[in-house]
Amino acid sequence: MRRRLTSLGLLAFLGLGTMAFAQVTGVVNDANNFPESDVEVTVKGTDKVAYTDENGNFNIDAKVGDTIIINGKEFKVTSTNLGALKYDTESKDISLGEVTILGGIKLDPAQKIGSYETVKKEAFENTPVASVDEVLNGRVAGLNFSTGGGQPGSANIIAIRGAGSFVGTTNPLYVIDGVVVGKGADNAGLMTSFNPLSSIDPNQIENVTVLKDASATALYGARGANGVIVVTTKRGKFNQATKFNISTDFAVQDEAYNENKYMNAQEFIQWGGLLRYNSGLATSREAGEEYFKTYTGWDGVTDTDWRDAVQRNTSTVKTYNFSAQGGGENTSFRAGFSYYENNPLTLYSGFDRLSTSLAFDHKASEKFKLGANVNFTTVKNNTYMDGGAFSNPWLTQWTVRPITPIYNADGSYNVNLGGAGGHNPVAVQEYSHIQGNINTFLASVYGTYNFTKDLTFDTNFGAQYQTLAEEQWNNPWYGDGVSVNGRLYETDSKYFDWNWVNTLGYRKVINEVHDFQANVGMEYQEHKMKYAFAHGTDFLIAKPQMSNAGTIMTATSYDRKWIQYSYFARLNYIFNNRLTVSGQVRNDNNSTLGENNKGGWFWSAGASYNFAKDINSSAIDVLTIRGNYGELGNIPYADSWGSVYNGVSFMGVSSIYNGDKGFIVSNVGNPDLKWETTKQLNIGLEYGFGNGLISGSVDVYRKLTTDAIFPSEISYDTPSPVNSSFTNIGEIENKGIEAILTVRPFNKGDFRWSLTANASYNKSEVGKMLDPDARYLAGGMKAIQEGREFGEYYTYGWAGVDKATGAGLYWTDETKTATTSDRTKAQQFFQGTTPFPKWMAGLRSDMSWKNITLSAFFAGSFDYQVYDSWQSYALSDGASVTYNQLSSALYDSWTPENTDASNPIQLWGNGTNSRAASSRYLKDGDFIRLKELKLAYSFGDKLKNAGIDNLTIYLKGQNLITWVFDDTLTFDPESNSNAYSYGWQGKGVFDYTSPIMKSYSIGLSIDF
Repeated sequence: MRRRLTSLGLLAFLGLGTMAFAQVTGVVNDANNFPESDVEVTVKGTDKVAYTDENGNFNIDAKVGDTIIINGKEFKVTSTNLGALKYDTESKDISLGEVTILGGIKLDPAQKIGSYETVKKEAFENTPVASVDEVLNGRVAGLNFSTGGGQPGSANIIAIRGAGSFVGTTNPLYVIDGVVVGKGADNAGLMTSFNPLSSIDPNQIENVTVLKDASATALYGARGANGVIVVTTKRGKFNQATKFNISTDFAVQDEAYNENKYMNAQEFIQWGGLLRYNSGLATSREAGEEYFKTYTGWDGVTDTDWRDAVQRNTSTVKTYNFSAQGGGENTSFRAGFSYYENNPLTLYSGFDRLSTSLAFDHKASEKFKLGANVNFTTVKNNTYMDGGAFSNPWLTQWTVRPITPIYNADGSYNVNLGGAGGHNPVAVQEYSHIQGNINTFLASVYGTYNFTKDLTFDTNFGAQYQTLAEEQWNNPWYGDGVSVNGRLYETDSKYFDWNWVNTLGYRKVINEVHDFQANVGMEYQEHKMKYAFAHGTDFLIAKPQMSNAGTIMTATSYDRKWIQYSYFARLNYIFNNRLTVSGQVRNDNNSTLGENNKGGWFWSAGASYNFAKDINSSAIDVLTIRGNYGELGNIPYADSWGSVYNGVSFMGVSSIYNGDKGFIVSNVGNPDLKWETTKQLNIGLEYGFGNGLISGSVDVYRKLTTDAIFPSEISYDTPSPVNSSFTNIGEIENKGIEAILTVRPFNKGDFRWSLTANASYNKSEVGKMLDPDARYLAGGMKAIQEGREFGEYYTYGWAGVDKATGAGLYWTDETKTATTSDRTKAQQFFQGTTPFPKWMAGLRSDMSWKNITLSAFFAGSFDYQVYDSWQSYALSDGASVTYNQLSSALYDSWTPENTDASNPIQLWGNGTNSRAASSRYLKDGDFIRLKELKLAYSFGDKLKNAGIDNLTIYLKGQNLITWVFDDTLTFDPESNSNAYSYGWQGKGVFDYTSPIMKSYSIGLSIDF
């Protein structure tokens, strides 16, 4: 992120002679002339530091001859300039908010070569979300986000500049205060998914930086190819009186977008009559309806709204936060506490998070500084089976027929529900559950020692320890547990990840023109997990404890471990604050790869030049061209514990031979399995004009992944549960452009207004493959083949409805020149579309008038499609009458009077297979969403007499309105499924996971 300093006034006074210390005071404003808080001011060569307050004011001890540094800009304090000092009013860029990326190595926006963006704390504060990555959606150019659903804490799918691997996840590497996370309880055993970022309270965040290209991510080596998200939490300030903050937020929520219109009881009966009449089994539709009433046993009265039955009357979110921070001359601290309670729409579900944090920094001497950051979070998650299963209430609320009552006449739950298999969703929710309790301890410790003013040593140790206890109880009366008299699954997982980074840094400035910076270092990472699982049935006592199980079906445990050690170096050269040249190299050695390729070298190089320094025009603030190229490694399965030993072959014990135990091949390793290599080229332009009126950037990139890994089939002469081994098989290419534009039409006076827009385009294709003609089916209606788009849908092509007969039609092949109503005579083919949006955009507006602020944020994605995996049941065309149907089956199906209908003729026991999986259920996902609307009032210093520094009250809405461009799209366009082995396979697949929520909240924040 870049800020602009438009004015800096420094007024210094001397007390006792020219060598005495005095208070230097000043004020720092941003480009809109708003005061900048928390800007660091230091005295060069000393430990003295100060920070601007909420009004931009600062004061610091200095003497004649000292140099004051304000975010990289130096000001000499001399007897000739102790009056008012005005900073260059041409509003040149200055660097605010350096980002520590690895060890003591920082990214300085003033010497920006790579592509990265920083989202500041204001975006995360007082935001009622369970996971911080939700806030990034739409705010970062080139970041594609799709949710795991509205169930709090579920894992999301993020792709930065497209997907770069066939297997594993597209998600970037997550780093929180120097600790690599994401290897732990995100691989939950029973719960559909668990998001590692849901263990961090958004109010603790100072900023989040998204690193995109090789120059920005190269120091992370083999784990940075998908991009890196660096989370920096808040810390205390030196020489600052202790300050306290209390904030609270209350929100009500509902589904953000749901246009599914299912039949009520009367419509369902009318649909049954239509089936009978169209099939020649009734003389009229009315006669068919009478038959259908008898056939289904409808009492003529029951009209159950199953959706209403499984939902709370009101879904709420509550947050409470407290923090204290401050510091003296040598020590600073920050302590925080927060509680988050989310009561989702579904009955008996909930998400509760309690978080505590403590950070401190201490200057032990002029040469040595150390600090630590500790976070502890405990989460209790009550959820349910998600995805395509009848235990999922979001599914059964639609599929259960409205003609069936919830209760029998005697008050017991009704289980005669047709196609739902006895899964009365109300009963299942009351008596069955999935619970997860996770505790996360995250800690980082650092030390910095300055041998000389030029030579510095940094050491950073980070660790994450997680425990996850899960329990799935299927009661013995309703649902999945009936046939076995109750079923219980229990898992116990423990994860311990740690990394230690040591760096040596050297910086030498010659004649204030030549600036040399060099860093060398090493990193060691170790990741461990231990997992235990038990499965019991036949419960004599209906209490979910494994000791009550009559039969233990399964009891097993195992552990996993992998390590990586690395060496790296970086060299920067800056000439006259104009030219920046940078190069970095890293060697990684990873235990999960084949014996012959455990080590790899990765590197990047780049340069930038700021022409505004040469043009010297007051109309041009910034005009910097930058470019870089690099090659990074990737291990796509590094976030899958089951794939830790893909490079190793070993035996296991099994009862595969007639129940007798023996040794079998458990894993077939590939000794030649090597890193995927991602080659990235990025060219960018940073610009700013009109003294802060217009600013922005444009980036063009190409990202080529070679040696992409994918499982290849293998065969044996003897039985084995292993039928594949990982192999390097091909390439993936992403090309795109990103643009950011900020305009400030009003930046003076009481009324201020700024607009920031971002837009990006990315196209992903499968490059050269070992077998150019091979087609790899990948699940989620997708396939991989050389020359096709990555993640392209592969299925039968729906050709619409025969206007003459009402039959459903399929294209016979990809030429789309001939149709057939017989699906067996049609071929599957690539559909020319993917679930990855080619275009994405975001627009933010911030307006203020005196103490009132109004902000709005819109985001949208375009040129992609999503797939409804259950619509073949909800639009069965009469093949099944045991499930409820979409109302369009009645009102928009072919009849002799309605030959332009979207759906085929409805027939009793329809055997034409017109409902089968095909492009019929692909929908355009293009949408625009009002992501956030906030109105706030700040009292400022009006309450000083009451001991309150500031009080802010606000109203806030999230995901308030969703506009879609396909009238047939009835589900949320950002949906995805967690039911597939690799994240991108489930992208764009709607299987009735819990929906994305919209919320309306009111809150307040008090500083004192």
